[in-house]
This record gives sequence, structure tokens and C-alpha cells, in this order.
Amino acid sequence: MRRILFITTRNPFSKQYSGDRLRSSQIIKYLSKKNKLDLVYSDVLTNEAIPDKSFKGNKFFFKRSLFLSLINSFLQLLKINPLQLGFFYSENAHKFIENQHHNYDVIIFHLLRSAKHIPSNFIGKKILEMTDVYSDNYKQTFDQISFLNPLSYLYFLEYLLIKNYEKKCSNIFDKIILVDNNNLKKSKHILKDKIVKINNGSFIQKKSFIFKKNNNKIIFIGNIKYLPNKEACFNFVKKILPKINKKFPEIEFHVIGEISILNKIMLKRYKNVKVLGPKKNLKPLIKNSICGISNLNIATGMQNKILNYMSYGIPSICSFKSFNNSELKKGKDLLVYKHDDELINFIFKLKKNKSLSNKISNNGYTKVKKSFNWDFVLKKYSKII
Repeated sequence: MRRILFITTRNPFSKQYSGDRLRSSQIIKYLSKKNKLDLVYSDVLTNEAIPDKSFKGNKFFFKRSLFLSLINSFLQLLKINPLQLGFFYSENAHKFIENQHHNYDVIIFHLLRSAKHIPSNFIGKKILEMTDVYSDNYKQTFDQISFLNPLSYLYFLEYLLIKNYEKKCSNIFDKIILVDNNNLKKSKHILKDKIVKINNGSFIQKKSFIFKKNNNKIIFIGNIKYLPNKEACFNFVKKILPKINKKFPEIEFHVIGEISILNKIMLKRYKNVKVLGPKKNLKPLIKNSICGISNLNIATGMQNKILNYMSYGIPSICSFKSFNNSELKKGKDLLVYKHDDELINFIFKLKKNKSLSNKISNNGYTKVKKSFNWDFVLKKYSKII
């Protein structure tokens, strides 16, 4: 049994769903089964959490001030560090970690922004659950938005600062966790002997997809407050859905996930778009679905939404950028496109072709059930702690 301290900058058990919260909560629950694990987390939100009886360890919550987060961001910039290190920094959490780190054998830092909390003189094992190569994400965002947008220069600056900090972290930490092959390819500035690949996982549901000729839903699941998801949704309703509706006027685009009031209003202005917000029970929402899509142009690797679709047996389509996982096979477990016309063609095929639709549905569901349940993918953690 190991004594583990898990540090993260957002509440893993929050009612607000996001991919990073899901992954952190599953790592915490998995490791706490056979180890003594305590959790330190901070947030600008109130300490609102979903009770989770499967985690028995201590939880130490430190509320951050939004005003101080902005000040800390500026101070980090003066030190030529990423802005996010300052924004997610909690002085009280850092003092607690400095005073308590000697009680633990292993400290796991969730996401790059938590690395600022690394205590001095810690002699145990230090693991950075980086998940994605964030410098690549910021570089892609810079490439996608107009140079006339003032934010483009901020993204480029943060890209340079994060890439340099990622390189520093590879010298400090004993192990760095990344989720898939796409991230491995983008991590040349990180020491290879430090990197461990641990996939994302999924909860296996009862297979719900049934092919019908009158199926009329294209589903998108994700946090629409996250820029890559937001851009993907607006790109689809502006450029893709109108072309689809010329041939199939009944097809609708259903958006499920956290979304701002403004973006909800803007998306609902488009014809055949349904904005459903965050939902716990997806089963009734996927009835009459054609497919689930991950049409991201800004992506550092395999998206949780794809595994989510597959866990219900929904045929899945993703962009080339959001796919790079050796366990999943293109054209067998899911469909992967490189340009918009190919995406539209895949949707038409899944709408009309029962054989193809059932093939992708069955293969995807079987693969997720076999290779992507959380207990299976997190086994590697037991070997490195």
C-alpha cells in the first residue's frame, strides 16, 4: 500500500462535467482501492460536489479568488512562465502541500497547471498526469483563429511558454502520463524515458443504438465552453448541416453538454439545431440517432466523446486530428475523415446503409467494452506509483 497525494486544480467530483474532471475522478477512485490516497484541489467555484462513496480518502479544498488568479497570471508572465500556472495557483494549497508532503510516498499532479505546486525537497515519486501536450493545443488554436483577433497573439505566447515549461517538467518529474499516440508524436521536447501512455476509459452502457431509416439525429457531446468544441459546433451548423439538409431536410444536430447562455442562443438560431445542455442520462437522447461526431479542428488526441458514443453503440465519426489511437481501427470501429466532403459522405452512408451502420456500431461497442473500461486502462498506474 502506497501513501498517495493527488493534486488537481478543479473539483474532480463536481456536478459540472468535463473530460479532465472525469479522468481525474477515475484515477482517484482506482488508486484509492488499494492505496491510501488523499486529495488536494482548488477552484474558484464553491465546493459543490457529487457524493462519491467509492472514494474514502481525505479531501482538502482550497477556494481561489478570481481576482488573485488574474494577478497571479500576470506575475507568472513576468517570470516568463505560462499564464495558466498563475491562474490556477492557490497559495493556501501550496502551503498545505509544503507542510504535508513528507507524509506521502507518491504525489500525482493532475495537468500541467498543477505542477506549480510541486513541494521543495520531496524525496518520493513525482508523477505528472499531463494527459495532453497542451503546447500543441495552443499552437493549433493560434493557427485556426485570425491574426486580426488580439487573442491570437496571446495563444501564440502561451504556446511558447507552455512548451518551454513542459520541457522543464520532463527533467523534474519521474513519470509523465499522456493519453494516446497523437500526444506521443507531439512530445519530442519531453524526455522519452519519462513518458507513459495511459488511455482514457469509458463506462460501458447497455447497447442502445438501433438502425432505422427514419433516424434523424447527429449528436455532439462536449463542454461547449471549451474553445475547440465551440468552434466545432459552429463550424458544423454553418458549413456542414445546410449541405446535409439539402438531401435530408429532417436531419437535426443535437448538442449535449455545458454551454454558455450566449452560445446557446446563437446556436439555436440555426435551423434543425437542438441545444440540450448538460445531461446525466444520455439513453433517451440517443434514440433515433444516426451517429455521434467529433469534428474538432483543434485537438491533441483521442476525444472522450468518441468513447462515450461507442459505449452506447452509436456509430462514430471523427476528424483525423481528433483520432490517433492504435487500439481503434479506422473503417472498422469508427469512421475517420480528412475533409468536410468526406464527413458529409460518411453521414449519408450511415443514414442509408444498414450494414455499414451496424458494423461500426457493433465493432465500436465491442472494442470499448473490451479495451477501454476504466479498470483495464488504469492498470498501468499500479505499476508506476
